[in-house]
Amino acid sequence: MNFLQKMRDDMGFKLLKRTVKKLKHQRTFNNLSSASSVGILCDTFAEESFLATVSFAEDLVKSGLKVTILGYVLNESMANYLPKKEGFSVFSRPIVNWLGYPKEASVSNFVSEEFDILINLSTRSEELCINYIMGMSKAKLRVSPKLKSDMFADFILQLSQETVRDTQKLINCIKEYLSAFSKA
Repeated sequence: MNFLQKMRDDMGFKLLKRTVKKLKHQRTFNNLSSASSVGILCDTFAEESFLATVSFAEDLVKSGLKVTILGYVLNESMANYLPKKEGFSVFSRPIVNWLGYPKEASVSNFVSEEFDILINLSTRSEELCINYIMGMSKAKLRVSPKLKSDMFADFILQLSQETVRDTQKLINCIKEYLSAFSKA
């Protein structure tokens, strides 16, 4: 990362923290049985990781939840290789404004959706666009493993790095915790 890119990202992150502080975020604890909608933020770089995410989403849909997935791709040409499914959209790093915030319609739609639960399965916590989505989301409960983007999460899972890097293990932990707690 060059000097100007780092400076731009640092400035964007500081402004994001200020903006998120001013937002009125309605926090409501939902577990998987009390929720009706779930948003999943994920990486699409590794096929195994992506397939685990899609399988998780399909399980949630079978249990009666409305699921929307937003996948992060390195560039737009990568998006052409991903399956076109309802409730699944992608965004790429190059399509950002001068602060580093994503400016695609798919991100705007995802952020404005009032999910009962937003689950961050992305391990790219250093990316400003991931932090932007987590911070600006109107989700009632934002769940993330302990990463840089957990600053904007309401429920943080303290897990080993091995578990966080293995998407299937991460999903299993999230399902276990979100199924175990009862709605207050």
